[in-house]
Amino acid sequence: MSKPVTTSTYVRCLSYGLVRQLADFIDPQEGWKKLAVDISNPSGESRYNQMHIRRFEAFVQMGKSPTCELLYDWGTTNCTVGDLVDLLIRNQFLAPASLLLPEAVRMAQEVTLPLSSQETLPIHEKQLPIQEKEVASVKPVLVQSTEKQCSAPPYLSQENSSSQSSSTDFHNFSFHDLESVTNNFDARPESAGGNKLGEGGFGVVFKGYINGRNVAVKKLVAMVDVSVQDLKQQFDQEIKMMAKCQHENLVELLGFSSDGAQPCLVYEYMPNGSLLDRLACLDDTPPISWNTRCKIVQGTANGINFLHENNHIHRDIKSANILLTDTYMPKISDFGLARASVTFTQTIMTERIVGTAAYMAPEALRGEITPKADIFSFGVVLLEIITGLPPVDENREPQLLLSIKDEIEDEEATIEDYVDEKMSDWDAPSVHKMYSVAHQCLNEKKNRRPDIKMVCKALTDQSRLKME
Repeated sequence: MSKPVTTSTYVRCLSYGLVRQLADFIDPQEGWKKLAVDISNPSGESRYNQMHIRRFEAFVQMGKSPTCELLYDWGTTNCTVGDLVDLLIRNQFLAPASLLLPEAVRMAQEVTLPLSSQETLPIHEKQLPIQEKEVASVKPVLVQSTEKQCSAPPYLSQENSSSQSSSTDFHNFSFHDLESVTNNFDARPESAGGNKLGEGGFGVVFKGYINGRNVAVKKLVAMVDVSVQDLKQQFDQEIKMMAKCQHENLVELLGFSSDGAQPCLVYEYMPNGSLLDRLACLDDTPPISWNTRCKIVQGTANGINFLHENNHIHRDIKSANILLTDTYMPKISDFGLARASVTFTQTIMTERIVGTAAYMAPEALRGEITPKADIFSFGVVLLEIITGLPPVDENREPQLLLSIKDEIEDEEATIEDYVDEKMSDWDAPSVHKMYSVAHQCLNEKKNRRPDIKMVCKALTDQSRLKME
């Protein structure tokens, strides 16, 4: 029996049949475009530009519904039915809104329409007929979240804290000590004399110095759409994950802190930063050679292989989470989103979509957790290695890096047209071999993607080809 739809239901969790019903109202005469241009990011900027609109239009030629695809994409931001109904009412799509929350639509009509109009107009007449009728402006219904906002509690009880330290070899640092070794969490970039190394959805990373060695201290801080409970779960998950998974291609966790205002995780320091930054030559660092890039992808694949062998799915493989030692050995980081599965080949469904959209497999966008999603994400990383381009760039055509696969398939370009010009030691045979692996990893059908062992073997063959 399906759960009732409420204001707090994630749009991602709506049934396919209900989404299709919504599309039947919105698809005619391209009503979905009105919605797309009215959707904003948390920053207030429009989420979709003309490039995105053209992509949604292309689904019509493929026999797909642009409204469905729009809702699938927007749903990855964890928007709720309350958000969707606000959007529909604001754009006077009352009929589809009434399919979701009829009471919200009734309240909106009472506020904006004369009583006589409400009594005489059937519901489908109250929807804005695209450029056919003029209907009174409808104000959005402001839906209050059912989740309570609470002050940050201690992240681990005394019982939890002691069990963490006794069940792992990780050092339990005091928050005061971590403040001291990071210059009170100096938020200036390292290049400006501060300690900040970077930040992500769950916190900020600072450089510290403990017992004669550099370390990276990740202070977990609530960002946009991240609750206190999310932080605690990320903190606990990362400690548990790192206690079980130790490998030369996984970043090493040294310790943690749970007695301060924010929980902290202490890692080994990676002097060459992230693969994303090095490919971009951030801070005027020299370009990475093709030979080194090949070693980086091989090591990264080995790290993923170790995770998968131990029944763990990372869920956020990306170049920003591949860190580099002083010798450019890659180490995968950020295990707070990782999931363990007893039956590893089984698909797990989740209501909360996590990960980075530019790397996410189609099934991951729909809430499925499978090891093949890591394979898809790694395919995007392989394209970054070959091209030196970031995964997404709004000023580039195509904006999504994985879309170059379509251009190559359509014979509009070759992979050699995209090879990073900053490299001088690449050779066509090994580039083509790596692209072949990337192409297989990026198959939209998860069951047609190779598993990580096949990827490792193919990359080993590619390395041998490079040496010949």
